[in-house]
Amino acid sequence: MAAADDQGVKSRSVFKLDSTERARTVDFARRLRSARNAALIALVPATPIAAATYGPLILPFIAAIVLGFAVLGRVMPTSRRPELALVAVLVWCQLCLTGMLKVGELYQLDALGLLILPAMAACALFPRRWMLSFTAWSALVMIGAAFFVDAEGLREMPPKLFIPLGVMLCIALPAAMIRQLDIESRDTAMVDPLTGALNRYALEARVAELTAQAHVLPLRVGVVMADLDHFKQINDAFGHDAGDVVLGEVVRRMRAVLGPLTPLYRAGGEEFAVLMAGAEEDEVRAVAERLRDAVGAEPIGDHHVTMSFGVAAATLDHFPVARIIEIADDALYRAKRGGRDQVACGTVSHISVLAELGDAQLAAASGSERRLSAADHAAVAEAADVLTSAATSVALGHDQGNWLVRGDFERDHMRTTAKALSRTHHGALGFVGLALAASIPWIGWALMVPAVPMLIAYHAVERLIDRIKRPEYWLGATWLGVQLAIFAGALIVEVGEPYLLMLFAPMLSGMTAVFATRGVQVNMTMTAVLMVLGGAFARPDLVTGSPGLVIPPLLVLVGIALMSSVPGRSAIEFRTKAVVDPLTGLLTRAALQSRLAEIGHESQEAGSRVSVIAFDVDHFKGLNDTHGHAVGDAVLRAVGTATRSNLHALEWGFRIGGDEFIVVVPCDRDDASRLAERLRAALADVDVDDIHITGSFGVAATASGESFDYDAVARRADAALYEAKRAGRNRVAVATDVAPEPAPVATVLRGAA
Repeated sequence: MAAADDQGVKSRSVFKLDSTERARTVDFARRLRSARNAALIALVPATPIAAATYGPLILPFIAAIVLGFAVLGRVMPTSRRPELALVAVLVWCQLCLTGMLKVGELYQLDALGLLILPAMAACALFPRRWMLSFTAWSALVMIGAAFFVDAEGLREMPPKLFIPLGVMLCIALPAAMIRQLDIESRDTAMVDPLTGALNRYALEARVAELTAQAHVLPLRVGVVMADLDHFKQINDAFGHDAGDVVLGEVVRRMRAVLGPLTPLYRAGGEEFAVLMAGAEEDEVRAVAERLRDAVGAEPIGDHHVTMSFGVAAATLDHFPVARIIEIADDALYRAKRGGRDQVACGTVSHISVLAELGDAQLAAASGSERRLSAADHAAVAEAADVLTSAATSVALGHDQGNWLVRGDFERDHMRTTAKALSRTHHGALGFVGLALAASIPWIGWALMVPAVPMLIAYHAVERLIDRIKRPEYWLGATWLGVQLAIFAGALIVEVGEPYLLMLFAPMLSGMTAVFATRGVQVNMTMTAVLMVLGGAFARPDLVTGSPGLVIPPLLVLVGIALMSSVPGRSAIEFRTKAVVDPLTGLLTRAALQSRLAEIGHESQEAGSRVSVIAFDVDHFKGLNDTHGHAVGDAVLRAVGTATRSNLHALEWGFRIGGDEFIVVVPCDRDDASRLAERLRAALADVDVDDIHITGSFGVAATASGESFDYDAVARRADAALYEAKRAGRNRVAVATDVAPEPAPVATVLRGAA
């Protein structure tokens, strides 16, 4: 997320989380809940088998661990510092596991690797500084537990401590990198690429966070809703490039007023929101007045720009955040109806009156403004989920996928994750190497011989991954080769012991973050099979007589796989949010930028043609001003539905602004014109809340043999779009093959004045 929202109110202490870090930690804990539940389910059949080997006295400690998680589930939602509750339960698990090992009847040190699991959970949950501190603490706990459980056995066989300790330190670095990749994906998903302000998704996340905090303590929240006056006229008359310049400068001026600690959200095309925790009504209004003055103080390219504002403030124990935003939005439209370039305030008394009204009365109280009913909102939200799901399918699988990945989107994620992990694997695996080297006097050196060449091959694939067309096969093959090499080493080691089975875990932690769910399941299953077979073949006497000896390494395996896969799946989810517009279900401006290189490369083939269709909704700004953002959002969702239903494979639709859309198709101008006409007719058939909508379209294409220059072609399509508007709207205009020279933005805006 942007720096403004990331920082919050920070303490100088490295052991105190700011609001954003705390929110991320809570979100990770929520996502890890499914992994925790799966691990607890795995305990059901594993517990009696383990109890038969280690003795029934371990059962109370297992029950204590389950009880700890149950208490955590009740405490976290109401805790002001939920991270401390998480630390407490992880330390509790370490103590219970240490006690369980102590009361075990035999082979206690062979199960020492169970202490890896709390450390792995901390790596997935906490920021880097907390993760490093807890990993160091966990190393001390493991060392102390080893001496506490069986000091005599440890002196006879130190590798029983060296190996699990090396594995635990090995997984910490990749886990930290995986979490960082997830954070970067979240940042990309929450920042508007055009203006640098936080986007609508970030606003919804902040509202959810404030709503959750309101259950713990009463919070007062001030809301500023803002909208550029007559912005549509600039876009219609002078093109989207001019409008983009205005938006960027407006955001710069507003952020200069707000400072680094108050986030600014772009809620729509030219619609912005500010949330101010703890603010009183007078303070919110004063901020809105400063914002209005800053935006209108100087012309932008010799064009005078103004904004209208609506403000509201209330305590969340009486009103939900969404209601306060709604009232501020209502005040915004009262400001517009009152002449624009002013601030209107929805006071507490005003909110109290509206809170008592039903939906129909609320619509009547808003004058000419019309609002969707609750049922309409539910239907629209359901439709948006369907659209987002469909667009996600396009983003992930529009190209060739297979049983490991759904398409190039997941391959890109795989490449990014593998390259990031390659920077940590050398150091991370070094901990295991040191542990094995220190163990040579007791277990010999033969264990390492088969793994060395396969590790070299694996790292070679990581370094060359950008050049490999199907990286999933190469990564999967070399990963399997490493695991088979560990299996072979387990067979030739001089003294095979159950603790050596922990060596299968390090490679699994990275691979479960790289691959999608199906790949994770395959990797985990194959590793489990190799682990059991390795133990059975190396020491059949032990495994046959005490099958519970394989339970600890299997639990560590399952725990690492589940926990390391969560941030990997989260990163894919947020990368998807970054390229799929949540309102329309179409792809975003960021997705367009990522696809241009691919489209340009494909257009170099002989005879290839690429066309761009630019379109927007006619009179959309007037519709928004008259009926409000709820109806405007419903219109945009309907436009997204109509657009997606008329596009086929390799025809990409993007929402690049408020009501501004781009379609890129690999075809000539005539075919693109026919597609544009289909889209125009589809929009003309759409009615939202009895509002008939139309769209204007511009089409441009590369000439035969011409390489694809998106900026040039899009500029021609945009010019054709505005020719269609000047000709009466609700029509398609086709650009000439000669690209016009773009006028300087300042000149364009001077014309607007």
